[in-house]
Amino acid sequence: MTGTELYYSVNRLGHPLCPSCQQELKSKLEHTSRETVKLYFLLKQKGIAVELEKDDHYTTADISIVSAKVNIEVSRPQTNYNRCEALADLKRTYYSFEKGYYTLRIPNALVAYDQDDAVSFIEEFLQVSCQPQSYYHC
Repeated sequence: MTGTELYYSVNRLGHPLCPSCQQELKSKLEHTSRETVKLYFLLKQKGIAVELEKDDHYTTADISIVSAKVNIEVSRPQTNYNRCEALADLKRTYYSFEKGYYTLRIPNALVAYDQDDAVSFIEEFLQVSCQPQSYYHC
């Protein structure tokens, strides 16, 4: 990466990214909240293999951790007040669950004001969920 590319990436996108990652991120930023991007990079910094705006051809997860089969949705305030949004979220959770994915819902405010606790909890959740003896069977 050249100095110009690094400068652009840090000053425009807030993170040092290679040109192809810059293109990918720019295309996703139009549909992604600031808190989702913030959480995405915090998890990446912890070494967690995360994907931003993962599309499974039915729905799109804000953040996906494919190896753990975990989707993370950074909830917007209107989800709590709008019954249509709430029902759509419930349906997305159901369809992801059918495919073996668990969905964590993280409130915007938690990422904005208490990001360390949010990241710590997600790390703890992943440690527990990735241990075979911790899975519950119906």
